[in-house]
Amino acid sequence: MNFQRIFKLKGESTSEVADMIVPVVIVEPVINIIKQNTVTNATTATVYTTPADKDFYLVAIQMTTIKDVTSTNTYTYVAGVISGVGMTFFQLPCFTLTVQTLQAQLSLPLPIKLDRNTTVTVNQETNVANSKTNAVIYGYTVETINNG
Repeated sequence: MNFQRIFKLKGESTSEVADMIVPVVIVEPVINIIKQNTVTNATTATVYTTPADKDFYLVAIQMTTIKDVTSTNTYTYVAGVISGVGMTFFQLPCFTLTVQTLQAQLSLPLPIKLDRNTTVTVNQETNVANSKTNAVIYGYTVETINNG
């Protein structure tokens, strides 16, 4: 494309346009955090604690649940904190008193920024007998650049 020709048609010289050009660097994030933890029966476990000095972005979650016929587990989930509010990110429902093996992955269409210095947990609810859930989270950290 001939930019000189386009700008001359608009009445601006190429040197005037060059003064308006601002270079921009686009950096694609790289997943640098992969953490996992397992809970047994009616428990909660920390999968990851977000850094206090960096922003953490969650991009994917993987969960696997295994339970026996005596288990009354109704659901298992991964939770964390966004903008000061605790919330469930991903949940697997279970059938009570049924042998089950469940596995699911969630790839987020856009990364979710979690609050700094907070925990991401894996949890099981209403559980009697034998049940295990493993959760894996994928994300990346970004250092905030202060130009002030």
